[in-house]
Amino acid sequence: MMGHRPPSFGVEKRSQQAHSSPARQRRNRWRSARMKLQRKVRRVIALTTCSAPEVQQSAGASKQAQPQDHSAAGDFRDVLASFMRCSELVTACFVSKWTAPHAKAPGRRFRDLFPVPPLREWPLDVLLDGLGAQVCLDVANWCLGALNCLELGLKSDFRHGEMNTFPSAPQASAQKHVCCRVVRFLARLNGECGATLSWEGSFSACEQAGMAQYEDIRSTAVDLPAKAGTCCPARIISPQLRALISDASEIFPGRTCATPFVAAKVPGSKRLEYVRLTARELRCGKLRLRKHVHGQGSVSAARKSKGRQRKIWDGSYLSERASRPPKPRRLANPSSFLDLEVAPGETLLFSKRDAATCFDTLTVPVELRSWFGQPPVRVKDLVAAGLSFDEIHGMCDDVPVGDVKSSLQLFPVHCTWPMGFSWSSAVAQDTTVATCMQAGISEHNIISLDCDPPSCHDEVCFVATDDTILVHKHAAHGNRTLESLDAAFACNGIPRNHEKDISLQPHVTALGCDLSNHPALVEPNSAKMAETVRRAIDLLVSRQASPRALNAHIGIWQWFALMQRGLFSIFDAVYAFVQKQPTSQVNRLTESCLNEVLTLLLLAPLLPASLDRQPCPKLIASDAAPEFGFGVCACDCSLEEAAGVCRMAERRGDYVRLTADANSAEEEIPRRGRQRRLNLHRKDFKTIISAKAKWKAHSGVPETHAYLLALKWTTRQTVLHHRKIPFLVDAKAVLGAVTKGRSSARALRTSLRGAAAHVLAANILPRLVYVPSESNPADAPSRGKSLPRTSRLR
Repeated sequence: MMGHRPPSFGVEKRSQQAHSSPARQRRNRWRSARMKLQRKVRRVIALTTCSAPEVQQSAGASKQAQPQDHSAAGDFRDVLASFMRCSELVTACFVSKWTAPHAKAPGRRFRDLFPVPPLREWPLDVLLDGLGAQVCLDVANWCLGALNCLELGLKSDFRHGEMNTFPSAPQASAQKHVCCRVVRFLARLNGECGATLSWEGSFSACEQAGMAQYEDIRSTAVDLPAKAGTCCPARIISPQLRALISDASEIFPGRTCATPFVAAKVPGSKRLEYVRLTARELRCGKLRLRKHVHGQGSVSAARKSKGRQRKIWDGSYLSERASRPPKPRRLANPSSFLDLEVAPGETLLFSKRDAATCFDTLTVPVELRSWFGQPPVRVKDLVAAGLSFDEIHGMCDDVPVGDVKSSLQLFPVHCTWPMGFSWSSAVAQDTTVATCMQAGISEHNIISLDCDPPSCHDEVCFVATDDTILVHKHAAHGNRTLESLDAAFACNGIPRNHEKDISLQPHVTALGCDLSNHPALVEPNSAKMAETVRRAIDLLVSRQASPRALNAHIGIWQWFALMQRGLFSIFDAVYAFVQKQPTSQVNRLTESCLNEVLTLLLLAPLLPASLDRQPCPKLIASDAAPEFGFGVCACDCSLEEAAGVCRMAERRGDYVRLTADANSAEEEIPRRGRQRRLNLHRKDFKTIISAKAKWKAHSGVPETHAYLLALKWTTRQTVLHHRKIPFLVDAKAVLGAVTKGRSSARALRTSLRGAAAHVLAANILPRLVYVPSESNPADAPSRGKSLPRTSRLR
């Protein structure tokens, strides 16, 4: 029930204690005295280690209002406090109820991590980093409240107001984790925005970003390399991709010169600048001239910083008619950083290399040039732009000497892989990967979600098209690698953007993320995060957006969520809104859309992901059976075994089996993919949960709930917080949904949101691996049959 603790609570508790045995009463008195002593010792230690202003702020935060904080963090707190007071959104109402005084069931203490009680005062062992204590306390409580709401599936129900008055050890651990993240979030917000947040009108940038930012071509403003086509990918890329791009029929199957294409045109008012740009591109070797082409794309210009432009060749028509390109080889994204294995306190050094005008340097095979045409030009126009007849003839591929006349119409064609074509990214990615391998970096050490991570992480690499990020643990080795990599870039004719070179630094910005050494973290880039926060606040206040603008805004949140996949479970109503037509029409947002944006904003401090989480030396298995219910079991294992299972997570086709017992008669059904045999037996696992189901549903729903039960048991133990946790599941639907963070099946959404809340609060990294049903040790508990107790689980 909501409200204050009933007066009879203490009497009932004393009456319960009166019926306890003398030994139990002595134990309870000893525990109470020990806890009081521990609290006093912690407070004394904190008072001696914290600075006086910080202690005074922290101690008085819950007793009196703090003076107004003139900073971006203070503005963030003030605008959200004003919004939350008058908002009727589900999360805002939930937080309001949750922060009010509550009564819990008499004599009962919740063992689960949720619901986490609110903070009544700031933890003394979390330094404020110069921030106001009340500001941090308010933001931390909103974050905790949003976690509680997410755990219930973003529903307003608060379980009749029952929760612990004082946090249990796991709940205190979660509170401290949230407080640390909030301090870092607000400090970075202050560092980026200064004294004011300035959020008013900031969402209008999304409305503009959603529009096509094309400009009239200004030939002198377009960035071009001094010499194009300096790198021949066919010399260094993988043999499989080389064979594909060397044959036009592989990329354009069944299409010939007679195949009709959409002719691209340039309006007369823009033709002069187009011809001048074409002349520049012909001189640097980016274009050649042909009388006949197989395909064409229109040309425009996109705005860049400092008044510069990027030429855009529209290859969408050709891409639709081309065959499906191969998946880019070992492509990295923010999720790839989570595969790093870092020991606590271990030093990390970061390096980065960026290829300048990457696509303009990659030569396209001669057989494909005729497919990458653009609007035609006349010889006389090129002459007017400064080219001679001899130069023009030398730039032609299929025109005899005597046919170069002033009135002749020629098609410019690309000699380099155009950025607007679907196959270009795969070629660029493969070229960069091959260059890294030439420098002595093992392909196995180039981390990608599609491939097994290396067992040794002394030096690893991440490649994203033209960006190469290296993580070193030894400076001397890193220096040698960088020298070899720079030499490989030069040898392959790939110019570097020297202004973006970073070598052996304790922090780096890459793929829209900031990576740091102490603490070992990957987190959203501070500038992008601050801008996204401002836009989210403006969106919540204005309550309106076009589908195109909301799509642009949510796209940034989705990129950040790759570091915390569980946040994808929040997205639902926004997906329906961004599909509305027309995409440019501004509409009022639904309550559900606004609630999802608010929840994301309140949970933004938890986006950073720790890189030094160690594997938990336990294997946890879950299962569900329709004839009984749910089963969860666990087994102790070595750190090496746990790390090996964690490395299999999210890989395509991997599955594990237990070592079969000598007297086992159960047959192993053949499965697709790579089998990994664990040196563990079914008898090594201990039953944790064997519970009868209270409802029936589609098989995927109880399987997901069984995983959630395993997660709840895991997060009850403080020692398992801040860890990588290996889970064994035998349902591919659960494996896929948890790996992605969401599912299109509405029935799974509540369980996935609950799982996300546990993962975020306990700062754990769940690693799910598929185990066939006949090898799943949780199969017996899910059918009501407990496993025998052994000494494998401590």
